[in-house]
Amino acid sequence: MFDKIFGGDRFVAQTRAIDAASLRHQVIAHNLSNANTPNYKRQDVLFESQLSQALAQDSRGGSHACAKVQAQIVTQNTTSTRLDGNNVDLEAESVALAENTLRYEVLSQNVGGYFGALKNVINGGR
Repeated sequence: MFDKIFGGDRFVAQTRAIDAASLRHQVIAHNLSNANTPNYKRQDVLFESQLSQALAQDSRGGSHACAKVQAQIVTQNTTSTRLDGNNVDLEAESVALAENTLRYEVLSQNVGGYFGALKNVINGGR
């Protein structure tokens, strides 16, 4: 029964996206804290492209593929912007942090709205 209430593709995709945004925030903070560490390579979180593929699969009759999508941390070893081998760009990380904060807020409001509507239904519109 709860699977039908909380198991819809939209709800699952949004909660997975919130988890990914939270992880991305941690990764960006880690990058910023290591901005002056020699040979540190920045990390990033892969999620959105995998979620898009899973949602496309679900729309073609898949079996809740988005429920299986997990955010992945990847290290960018191929670039080096400084002589000490570190590839963290403070400006780019700050922009990514601001973008991720907005994404998290929007997703949280959407999920909160879902629960608000569910509460309204349970209370009979009161």
